[in-house]
Amino acid sequence: MQLFQKHKRKILGSILFAVIVYAVLLFVADTSNLVAEVRGFQWGLLPAIVGLTLFNYALRFVKWHWYLGVVGVKNLSWRDSLLIFLAGFSMTLTPGKAGEFLKAFLVQQRVGTPVAKTSPIILAERMTDGLALLILAAAGLLIFDSPQVRIVMAGVVLMAALIVLLVQRRALAQRVMNWMARAPLLATRMHHIQTFYASSYELLQFKSLAIAIGLGIVSWAGECFALALIVVGLGIPFSWTLVALASFAMGFATLAGSLLLVPGGLGVAEASIGGLLLAFGQAPWLPMGTITALIAAVATLMIRFATLWFGFFLGLLCLAIVSRRFANIHGQGQAAAPTFDA
Repeated sequence: MQLFQKHKRKILGSILFAVIVYAVLLFVADTSNLVAEVRGFQWGLLPAIVGLTLFNYALRFVKWHWYLGVVGVKNLSWRDSLLIFLAGFSMTLTPGKAGEFLKAFLVQQRVGTPVAKTSPIILAERMTDGLALLILAAAGLLIFDSPQVRIVMAGVVLMAALIVLLVQRRALAQRVMNWMARAPLLATRMHHIQTFYASSYELLQFKSLAIAIGLGIVSWAGECFALALIVVGLGIPFSWTLVALASFAMGFATLAGSLLLVPGGLGVAEASIGGLLLAFGQAPWLPMGTITALIAAVATLMIRFATLWFGFFLGLLCLAIVSRRFANIHGQGQAAAPTFDA
């Protein structure tokens, strides 16, 4: 795919950065002790951990396909929609996941829907996933108080509220677009901008937001519970306090990585997950066990491989399938140039 080729150098750079991040983690944790900890892991929990990751993907796909219907895409089959959705994971290592706009181009290639009409879905996914993660992390604040985290979370809520308010004020949006039309460079693209806005308006209606955030809370709770199971597999007794800590750590870490536009949240997510597990994984919060620096490091590595890297390689596989499946649509395997017309 042309868009994948465009971002290939960035993805390779992100993989190199990941190697450095994990090398530092291995150095800090002491490789020999880390290997011993991994060997002692309760590997019978692995199917449940991977299953929870797939559960997250399944509900996020439901949201993606439902969003397509909201903006008027009714002629894309569930099978093709699923392949396109999963192929988007191949771009998670691009800064801010910007490469996930690949999904909009693939939809256009398959059914001809303009990119301007479907690209707001990717932005709506990011925002509603962020708000869902915020709610999951907020549950942890009831037990593990952190002023710094509170400030970040309040900022996210304020930013999301402003975006929704601006998009839903159609008169204001029309004035802004009229002002934009005065600029020669933008005047020729106003039709595309209006199409983009029309989709954004539908996606950010209260009903759509409520459904999307609800799906997000349930789906991302799967990965939070997966982190809790990993910690249990490393010898910490199960408790609902541990589940709350896992939600706090995963919710905040994923959100922080997205806000800072770091490819795949690399470095930021690992530091946040490990740091929060270590800071709060002890008495009085976990009186039945203590999460040591070694356990925190191993749990961080395992959850990242079970989520980020599992999704990335699944995305590459699905992108290869999509490329072959859609190859004959525009003749000799060449995709048509993307258009933005409605």
